[in-house]
Amino acid sequence: MKNTYVRVKGIIKKGDTYLLLKRWVDDRIPEPYIWEFIDAEVPHGDSPDDTMRSAITELLSVNAKIEKIEYTWSQLLGETHCIGIAYICSIPENEESHIVLTEDYGSYEWVKRDQIPLYIDNQYVLADLEGKEL
Repeated sequence: MKNTYVRVKGIIKKGDTYLLLKRWVDDRIPEPYIWEFIDAEVPHGDSPDDTMRSAITELLSVNAKIEKIEYTWSQLLGETHCIGIAYICSIPENEESHIVLTEDYGSYEWVKRDQIPLYIDNQYVLADLEGKEL
């Protein structure tokens, strides 16, 4: 059976830095955390924009503004087709100090563009970012 689903990615930008989150994935492996941008699956019938804003609010406990769509992607995983939308987002300055992560996240860091590959190992994400101005 063929399936299609939509994912959104939130790339939160502040000046020349980007917010990366350290998410717990599995405590049975040597490095149980991975660095990533905010990522969420769009529930059937929901708007990608609303899902993106909700994901940021749920994961960081702050409100965010969608600035623009930076890029889209498409990936086949067997019989499943994933379509993605990557947003550039911002957090109002007065809310930055109020970031509270959910329990699945160990920490967050603001990193410069050229440092992103030092944190993110996912080659698909890195390939998507290549050539993008962000």
